[in-house]
Parts: sequence; structure tokens; C-alpha cells
Amino acid sequence: MQTVVITGVSGYWGQRVAQQLLAMPDLRVLGVDRRPPAELLPGLDFIKADIRNPLLVELLRAEQVDTLLHLAWRQRQWRREEDFESNVLGAMQLFGACVDAGVQQVVWPSSTAVYGAQPENPLYMPESTPLAARSSYAWLHDTLEVERFIASFAAEYPGTRFAVLRFANIIGVEVDSPLTRLLRQPVWPDLLGFDPLLQVIDADDALAALVHAARSPLDGPINLAAPGILSLCQLAGRLGRPTLPILHWLVYWGWPLMSSLPAGRELLAWFPLEPDYLRYPWIADLSRMQGELGLLPQWSARQAVQRLVEGLRVAGYQAAAAEQPYAADQLERVLAQRGAAAAGRVQVDVL
Repeated sequence: MQTVVITGVSGYWGQRVAQQLLAMPDLRVLGVDRRPPAELLPGLDFIKADIRNPLLVELLRAEQVDTLLHLAWRQRQWRREEDFESNVLGAMQLFGACVDAGVQQVVWPSSTAVYGAQPENPLYMPESTPLAARSSYAWLHDTLEVERFIASFAAEYPGTRFAVLRFANIIGVEVDSPLTRLLRQPVWPDLLGFDPLLQVIDADDALAALVHAARSPLDGPINLAAPGILSLCQLAGRLGRPTLPILHWLVYWGWPLMSSLPAGRELLAWFPLEPDYLRYPWIADLSRMQGELGLLPQWSARQAVQRLVEGLRVAGYQAAAAEQPYAADQLERVLAQRGAAAAGRVQVDVL
């Protein structure tokens, strides 16, 4: 029986991956997190621990762990020291523990944003493309740090496979990512004269890729995206969102000042993606995903966006119903019980 460890098991992705893996009878799933899940999954062996705990190597060795999925990640726009210690230093320490414990494979989700959005980018960038992202945002800066560490670390310790899944923009109703934060805004910033091309991937397809990586011997970076490319204006049209055209030089001129001030950072929350990513493309080549690995997303880019549109519409109705003052009442159930009681069948609850 294969033993799989999921770090960050209490988070959104950790919970979903664990639920999928627990349904497979030949897997034993251990979940590691600093806090217990809101709802413990049946069959999950949960261990409360921080990934920086030096005793974690003893746990991995004692449990004879085969694969580790590192899903404990703090995705923030601006740097906090505790986030850097967990994201970067914690990942380095965890990967070292995996090597010392003899873990066969480590899976870590990254982003195609590490290639950077540059005017000279080719239309399709393979995994061998140098990582050229320039970012002041904490989540991307930390991602670059971990990617570069893995590249050198994996070369030094070839006995452990490091599968780095470089996802395009993951979209879904429940997904919290830079692009979904932009999509949920009532008005989008639009750099005048630019309409960048984007890749997306449906959240269910991203989940399937993580589960596949836990079950398959993978190594090295892998680009993952849905077939097809959309522009930012096409996305705005499909979601019915207006855009506010802004002269790009005004944004670039004011960016250093705004990012250095707390009030300015609140304003820059309107830019979940940095200006370069709203100006230039960063389109990844999917040859390895489709050919060598046989990972074929179920949903195309257009279908993924349509699923998001429909999901947001349904979520809006549900939110409106939940806000009704009587939404928490149990009047419907009580009326049914009273009707049954009138026939002499059940006891009526007292309001």
C-alpha cells in the first residue's frame, strides 16, 4: 500500500485532494497541517504539525512515506516575514526532510507566471524556458525562490523526484487566485492599448492533475493549462464586466510610490495581477502535458470560463437567498411536522 502525505490538508486544495485520494483503496493518506480540518474526512490520518518542525523527518521515515504533496502555501499580495518563513524556508526544510527520509516523490504546485510577462516572450514557452518573472508581489516572489531551490536541490539529490506542476490561471467559483480576484471585481483595470493573451485551467482539471501526480512517477517541471487561449477583453465580455482604460505609463510611474505606502497598497488590491501581466502574454507550451504525461484537461479554456460564469450566477442566487431575514428559520420543517402530528404520527417540536 502506497503512503501519501498531504501538507496543508486543512486548506481548500488539501481537502479536495485528500477526498479524492481517500477513495482509492490502495492508498494510505496522512494529512499534516498546523490546524485541524473544519470537517475531518473519514479515513484521513491527521497529524497536527508545522512543516518546519525538525521532527517531521522522523515522521516521514517511520511512516515509510512514498509521495508527499506540498499544498501548504500562503498566497498574499504583500510580503510578511512569517509568510516567507513558511513558504520559502519551510519548503526548503521540508524538501530536505523528504530526501533524508527516503521519500520517492515530492509534488509541488507552481505557476506559469514564473516565466514572466515580457514583450519578447514567444507564443508557447516550454518548461526549459528561463524563469524571468520580475515581481514585487509576495506570492510570485516566493514561488520563484522555491522553484530555483528545487532546480538545484533536485540535481544534487536525484534519488527523490520533484514534480513541479506549473499551472496556468486556475479558475473556479471557490478558487482564490490572482485572476479570480480580478474576475470578481465589478470593474477591471485595462491598460490602454493592450489586450494580453491568457491561459486558464478549470479547478476540477487542476485537482485531477494533482491526484494524477500523486499516483504517477513524475519528475521535473510540467506546464498545465486548458486547450485554447483567451484575451483579457474576451474574458471581460464573457463575464459581463466593464473595464476602465488607464494609460500604462501612469500605472508604472505611480507603482513604486503606491506599493511603499499602506494606503497605496489598498488601492493596488485592484491589481491582483501586476501591470506586466495585464500587458504582455505568458503562454506556456503544453506538449509535455499532452504527449509525455497524457494529462488531458476535460474542459477547454472557453468551457472553463463558461463554467465559471454559470457558477457565479448560481452562487449569486444562493447568496441572495442566504441573506433573507428568514433564511435560518425552520418554519418549513415545523409546518411539515405539525401536519404529520395532526394525523397523529409524530411529536411536534416546540418553537
